[in-house]
Amino acid sequence: MTEPREEIVKKAFLQFLNRGYKACSLKTLEQATGLTKGAFYYYFKDKKEILEAGMERYFSVMKEESGEDVERVASLREYIDLVIKNKEESADASQRVFGCFILEVLFFQLVLEVAPIFPEFRERIYTISKRRLANWERAILKAKQSGEIRATLDTSVLARNLMSVSSSMLNIELEQANFQYMFSDTRMQFEQYYMLIKK
Repeated sequence: MTEPREEIVKKAFLQFLNRGYKACSLKTLEQATGLTKGAFYYYFKDKKEILEAGMERYFSVMKEESGEDVERVASLREYIDLVIKNKEESADASQRVFGCFILEVLFFQLVLEVAPIFPEFRERIYTISKRRLANWERAILKAKQSGEIRATLDTSVLARNLMSVSSSMLNIELEQANFQYMFSDTRMQFEQYYMLIKK
């Protein structure tokens, strides 16, 4: 059985993602969790502390590609496969921790909403985005050098386009995410890009 503290974090965080932090009153969170105001204050001093716990938990399930991964993979196609694999592993971890898949775009929106309260979370997202873009650019440059893809392509523009594909699952319902469909759709989008850019 899940501990009350864990249940509060899980259910409250999903409310923050769906409604926004400011739109969630303590009453809303009480209804979502089925717990009383007293239970909330027993485990947390305020709504902000619940949000922080949820944010940290989400960061813990994100699986990112490293610079070493870029160096290790032999082709852009292999790097695309690695990105999808990591997204699938993050989705599985999210399912275990939160009971559903959390769209990354919703998390990023929440981070931006609460940036005045938690500027450090915005900085972490900025760092992650910069690292992702740099990794895509490196993988693309390697692919150009090896002759895998056309050398005339703009590396930065292509990197931004490919990076956006893995975040393009905007039509998926938070509570009803179908992993097989979602990731096969993402794979298909990557495949279409790849067909356009390969030599």
